[in-house]
Amino acid sequence: MRVDHVDPADMTDEQRTIYDRYATEPRAAPDNPFLLVGPDGRLQGPPAVWILSPVFGQALQQIGAAVRFGSRLPARACEIAILLVGHARDSPFELYAHQRAGAAAGLTGADLAALADGREPAALSEVESCVLRTTRLVLDRGSLDDEQFRDAAGVLGEAGLFELVTIIGYYTMVAWQLAVFDVQPPDA
Repeated sequence: MRVDHVDPADMTDEQRTIYDRYATEPRAAPDNPFLLVGPDGRLQGPPAVWILSPVFGQALQQIGAAVRFGSRLPARACEIAILLVGHARDSPFELYAHQRAGAAAGLTGADLAALADGREPAALSEVESCVLRTTRLVLDRGSLDDEQFRDAAGVLGEAGLFELVTIIGYYTMVAWQLAVFDVQPPDA
């Protein structure tokens, strides 16, 4: 990273509140496909830089929890969208984390390879196919035309489409943060 890790022993109370969100609760569960606290007890991934600004970090972790654990979209569909963002932004940490989360959500090795190669995985559900198509359009164009909007809302519902666009925007922002601060996966 381009900045020093904040040692848990040196954290302010506000930083400790953010840290505890990643060291406990669902993000630290043994069955979580990736952890954001390393073996040395320091934050890794996005929270490693979010901790620098506790006000922003707290807000971002709340959005992250909603996006990761609260969407009405199926987990496989969400992971498809996140992986498409990770590939589009060439984000090593996002790909590290969400290839694991995608596999845990049921994406096969062939599915993950297809996404990495820019191909549509075989045997997607209608929702998953819509998420893939819509995510690509939003990443490529920044929007949808009226017909694309109607098609996506017809499959996902307006609330589901809103959640998808939020997922795309959130993970795009995260990819930028990871790139600027050079946050790499633990095995890099």
